Amino acid sequence: MKKFLFLLFTFILLFSVTVVSAQVSYPNSTFTSYQVVNLDNQPANITVQYYDQNGNPSSYSANFPNVPPNGAVTVQQSLESGLTSGQYSAVISSDRRIAAIANQQLGVSGSGSSIPPFSSYSAFSEGSTQVTLPVVMYNWYGYYTELFVQNVSSNPATNIQISYTPTTLGGCTTGKTGSETVASSSNPLPAYASRKISNFGASFLGATGGTGACATYNGRFLGMAKITADQPVAVVVNEIVQDKLFTYNGFAQAGTTLLAPAYMRNWYNYYASLTIANPSTTSTANITLTYTPGSGSNPSTVITAYKSIPAGRSITIYDGPGSTGTDLSPVYDLPNERFFGSVKITSDIPIVAMVNQESTPAAGKQSGSYNAFRQEDAGSVISVPLVQSAFYDYYTSITIMTVDGSEANIRITYTSDGTFSTVKNQSKSYTHTTVNGFLNRYEGASASPAQSDILDDPFWQSGGQRRFLGSAKIEVLSGSKIVVFVNSEYAKKASDPQRDSMYTYNAFTVNP
Repeated sequence: MKKFLFLLFTFILLFSVTVVSAQVSYPNSTFTSYQVVNLDNQPANITVQYYDQNGNPSSYSANFPNVPPNGAVTVQQSLESGLTSGQYSAVISSDRRIAAIANQQLGVSGSGSSIPPFSSYSAFSEGSTQVTLPVVMYNWYGYYTELFVQNVSSNPATNIQISYTPTTLGGCTTGKTGSETVASSSNPLPAYASRKISNFGASFLGATGGTGACATYNGRFLGMAKITADQPVAVVVNEIVQDKLFTYNGFAQAGTTLLAPAYMRNWYNYYASLTIANPSTTSTANITLTYTPGSGSNPSTVITAYKSIPAGRSITIYDGPGSTGTDLSPVYDLPNERFFGSVKITSDIPIVAMVNQESTPAAGKQSGSYNAFRQEDAGSVISVPLVQSAFYDYYTSITIMTVDGSEANIRITYTSDGTFSTVKNQSKSYTHTTVNGFLNRYEGASASPAQSDILDDPFWQSGGQRRFLGSAKIEVLSGSKIVVFVNSEYAKKASDPQRDSMYTYNAFTVNP
């Protein structure tokens, strides 16, 4: 039986100046690349079928026979000359279990070079008729969002609606409630097609009537959205500002225990924000947040905080430069006080949460998003579709969190690809133990041998080169189940443009 995944591709092949969206522009075109990994212990035959915005299958499709166990294939759509210009969605099918991630970036047709800003999201294995989006923005200090909605059923969708609800900051309401139609009986969304909804011009959401400190939010919106549909849909959200791009998956399911493996404050010019949304229409969510520092945090202090979120509302915790009054700020506020660790969120009713990671201009304006994991989505075997080490200055950071804060003995098996890596089609395993339920494997140029696996191992070197592009399989040998977050990044030089070159995504649970 074939397994299916759904991707929402923005794919533009233009040679003149390309406007990515209404508010930002670049002298290059927008492309998508993607990685598909075989989760099985037998070779996989994988096919990718593209669909245009009218639901018509493209005459061009991608086929990958005999992908080895734990192996991955990488597709750069700037090199796919058989696919004409346009916005596409895709269905990936295989005779084995697979997982995939999509990367968005700028580029030049016919060139394998990727140009930031970058972002990533995970492919969907199924859709839902109800989807929650914790972060939606209109005119939010230069930021706005665009939503991609894909109909993943074989029938046209004739009723897809979006409802918007603002959040509150400092007692101020940050926008107005509103609604929008994505598909109707007179304008259906065809099977497997996708549709983009841009919030750039959504002035109907802008707050009005604010006075005093609240006046700054007039004409702006920050809040959440809920999508309802008559057919299962998958939703991807882009958060956009010039030179930065964040992307996250819409939430089909909520949970009472959520896990955020990577969260930062004052971490060598990196920081994070956390948004928690309550999808309930009737009940307030009472939540507890536990911040656990990882190795290198200073001081090593666990922080516990309590909050409540009204029905249909969200809260945002921002730990960026100059922020005060957050859960971490009393302890991790001075320049030499740094936090890099995990956050566990428990609630008396189901909620959703997502994390934005950013850096200051001094670290290159990096940015990325990921979804907090439900505890029940943790596992004993995790797949990481894309891993890079010394790959033309790209590297990967893998962050592992145990579900209960106890320790786990872990084996990570890396498998190189057969095309781009210096040492091709090879696998090697490394064992580790978490500390305070946290483990980070960092393949950046500044990493020590204790921090990295691939970077300083002669096994991956040949002819003076040590480029690695591939995948990883993470197995729990003993102890707690885990969740895994992945950050891939370009090691910027001082002369490089200050533009976001970070990809971030959630790794996939193979065995629960």
